[in-house]
Amino acid sequence: MTDPQKHESHHEHHLRTPTGELSHQEKIRRQQFHITLLSVVLVGVLLMLAYSAIFDLDNWAEWTVLGGIVCTAIGVMIAAQSQARP
Repeated sequence: MTDPQKHESHHEHHLRTPTGELSHQEKIRRQQFHITLLSVVLVGVLLMLAYSAIFDLDNWAEWTVLGGIVCTAIGVMIAAQSQARP
């Protein structure tokens, strides 16, 4: 039986510190990392769409939809980056 009061070599392993326990600077740093990660993922999606567009789009309506998706993704990246700056 293990005694919960006894602190032998038991180490708690946390994958991440809960956000509420972080200092303000650490919260900002974490938020900037998440926004950067989001931007990288969006660029990856745009690159996949561009690759797909080169081979599959063959009329103006499809290109218009692709343009709307690209503009929206760029807008999200701009908005996210402006929120990340203190």
